Amino acid sequence: MESDESVEEYIETLAGRLDGFERSTTTVDDQRVPVFHDRSLSLSKFGLVDTVFVVGTADAASQARAFSEAAFEHGLSLKSKFPRGLGGNLVVYPVVVSETDLADWVRQYGPKHWSSFEFPVVVDPTEGTADYDESSPLWGVIYYKGFRKTAETTIKP
Repeated sequence: MESDESVEEYIETLAGRLDGFERSTTTVDDQRVPVFHDRSLSLSKFGLVDTVFVVGTADAASQARAFSEAAFEHGLSLKSKFPRGLGGNLVVYPVVVSETDLADWVRQYGPKHWSSFEFPVVVDPTEGTADYDESSPLWGVIYYKGFRKTAETTIKP
């Protein structure tokens, strides 16, 4: 696993990029993790969008998957009261900090949720890399381009 120092440095770098997001700490999948949350109006998504970044660690694909699923569930707890699909939207970026090669896992993991998105990104701050699913489901072509841009410009170390 990454050294605690490199993880903390990465989190502080990410926090600077997410200036304006509300920062909190919670427990997700048995990890004490930072959470960054913002709610904004988006005409392209037809309503309020809650955007959530949850940063944790994993040493194996099974741990990364469990963390990603738990991060999405935490994001649901932060979402506006508007129903999904009727003015309430959610985008969760589970950010898995790991020096283990989890690129195959993240490229194959394709979670699907009703009118909300779980877009995991695996980062290695010491190598300066960010891995994520580069494909787009047909129904989400417009959105996934933006998710990948966020992974490259905001999440990548």
